[in-house]
Amino acid sequence: MINRGATFISRLAVIFAVLFTFTACGGGGGGGSSFYQGDDSEQATLFFAMYDPVGNSTNTITSSNPGTLKVTVKNAGPNVVVSASTDLGTLFPSTGTALTDGGSVATFQLEAGAEKGAGTVTASATVNGVAVTGTFGFQIGDNGLRLGYFDANGDFVENQISIQPQGTLAPGGNAQLSVVILNKDGERVGTVEDVRFNSGCIGAGQATINPVNPVKSANGQASTTYTAAGCAGVDSVTATLVGAAAQATGSITVASPQANAVNFVSAAPTLIVLRGTGGANRIENSEVVFKVVDSTGAPIPGVSTALSLSTQVGGLSLSKSSALSDGEGLVKVIVSSGDVATTVRVIATINNGGGQTVATASDLITVTTGLPDQNSISLSVGGGGFVVGDAMTTDGLTRTLSVRMADKFNNPVVDGTAAVFTTEYGAIVGSCTTVGGTCSVQWNSQEPRYPTLTGTTYIQTIVNDPSYSCPSHLLDKYGPCPEDLGYIRGGRSTILVTAIGEESFIDRNGNGIMDEDERYLFDNLPEAFIDNNEDGYYTPSLPQCLADPYGSLQCIAGLEEIFVDFNSNEKYDYNDDPPVYNGLLCPPEGNGVWCSRDLVNVRDEAFVILGSPDYYIIMVRNQRIVDTTVHGQTQQVVISDIFNNRPPAESTVKVEVSGDCKLVTPSDFTVSNTAARGAYTFPLVTTIPDTFSDPFVPGTIKISLEPTEGPTPQPVTFYCDDSQPVTDPCDPNTNPSPLPDFCNP
Repeated sequence: MINRGATFISRLAVIFAVLFTFTACGGGGGGGSSFYQGDDSEQATLFFAMYDPVGNSTNTITSSNPGTLKVTVKNAGPNVVVSASTDLGTLFPSTGTALTDGGSVATFQLEAGAEKGAGTVTASATVNGVAVTGTFGFQIGDNGLRLGYFDANGDFVENQISIQPQGTLAPGGNAQLSVVILNKDGERVGTVEDVRFNSGCIGAGQATINPVNPVKSANGQASTTYTAAGCAGVDSVTATLVGAAAQATGSITVASPQANAVNFVSAAPTLIVLRGTGGANRIENSEVVFKVVDSTGAPIPGVSTALSLSTQVGGLSLSKSSALSDGEGLVKVIVSSGDVATTVRVIATINNGGGQTVATASDLITVTTGLPDQNSISLSVGGGGFVVGDAMTTDGLTRTLSVRMADKFNNPVVDGTAAVFTTEYGAIVGSCTTVGGTCSVQWNSQEPRYPTLTGTTYIQTIVNDPSYSCPSHLLDKYGPCPEDLGYIRGGRSTILVTAIGEESFIDRNGNGIMDEDERYLFDNLPEAFIDNNEDGYYTPSLPQCLADPYGSLQCIAGLEEIFVDFNSNEKYDYNDDPPVYNGLLCPPEGNGVWCSRDLVNVRDEAFVILGSPDYYIIMVRNQRIVDTTVHGQTQQVVISDIFNNRPPAESTVKVEVSGDCKLVTPSDFTVSNTAARGAYTFPLVTTIPDTFSDPFVPGTIKISLEPTEGPTPQPVTFYCDDSQPVTDPCDPNTNPSPLPDFCNP
């Protein structure tokens, strides 16, 4: 319907009377917008009348047109208190009370609030001790408001939305939606009104508007910007005036989007195992996802996508060669492994709207055994270093043992790969499973601390031991020694970790499998064992130890070694009859011929050193233990516990001189973190100054150890020899080559 925009004024002065009758107990009646038309009984009653700003009777108010509400208390007289409240809008006085005048009328002002709709005013009064109440219904908002727009000729197009630009909207394009709000007199409203714009695409999230709903009007017009965000085809739009019955409609045609690109989204997992080798946490398939999008990045459904592999070596395959993108623009395909280890990508190809071919490749998917191989397993000690201070006498001291494993191609093993631990001394958590190729367990100090069968009988110590032999001070049979004292070491625990995996081999042609001409290029593994004496052999199986377990220190030290019986035949196997490569990289045609697909235990070991509470400090020169330095010569300071084990890592050694004695070497040393066998050593060189004290003060050297763990031992004092000539220890003319390390910082 089209109306001219000229102002049409039609004001009716119609007075409606509404009668309210109440019982003495306070029963209520109805409401109206005119005067009372009841009987003349003497019972007090209420009636309501509301008027607009020009005096016309009304039951509708707006923000610009408040209402004057008059409440008459019949048969009451003046000065009766009338209380009123409303569930919509605002009443004045704000106290909600007013006194009746000489005509028994109490007057209130009723103003519109932010909300529109129908409301109720409830009023009450007490006359001669009897309460009377009544209600009055009213409307906020003009029921006569209309929506539409003015065309180029100035005509008002009612119930229609103005949509600019007209015609087909491009994918991702914008259009302005506008409506004009007229009152019943054909004038633009002066109030702020709320309009809601909705459509199928807006509701589905495939189109957006800005400002968002509700859109507030200004100067009688509400406008918003519509953006196509995946919508295609005809989208019917409705504009609704909040709090009124007025509506307007329109439609937008959005062009179908054109495929612009196909993007890689994900591949899960990126590591799969060889066909036929799957199991717990060992997956043979990977789901690869791509997404087809238009030029704005919005997803496009229904686009045919060709799928292929970068290689099909070993029988790699895809679940399908093509697929249509779904409602989210996604294309999914499954990659299944073959029987050859390799890397592969999935390639997705589409035709864009311009007739061109566009493609993308997935991330690399690795096809492998997923099993650790021998040269890719590593065990480390963390949480304080190899030496655990005072662990020989204190329970509950800890270290963290972490194992890291990778496969033949040095990719982390599949999550959930199990690692098994055992320890010579103390206690350790028995196993862990990998995440990202690594996992950790905790070692605790406790019993056992000595061999079960021989106890302390054969343990080598640095004091009062007739069998003691130290190459650095051969003439003295006691004291810390820089070298290893032999097979039977005290306070030194071997920790073994094993996992089911493969032997390592050299893949000369890089095809990922053990070929027949590579049959000898591998590291054969016997069954794993815990190497207590660190000789590299399962000692109880050595011929000399089988003949006499107590015949040598090597046999005694390895007497309690245990092995992991992988094949459960109750004997230690060297796996050398014949020695063949064991692992899943043995091709099916080679299995049982030049290699074996049977698995083995891969393994590594680490050492935790149980420190003793007491430490010994000596000084050695020319293979003799001394208590006096010689100026200009290098002495070795050697520190260890009773079992010749070094102090804990990061412990500090301080050297202090007094009198006419001067240090050439540093005064502070830090113990390094190592599991090497033997005591901790550092060089010490002193000299005397050119000018002596008067009188001369003999010099001393005090050496103290501050361990990071365990008790602090008493410092040890040595003397400076002032009878020797002063020489420069770094002078090549007076000192033999090579010069000490401190001369070349």
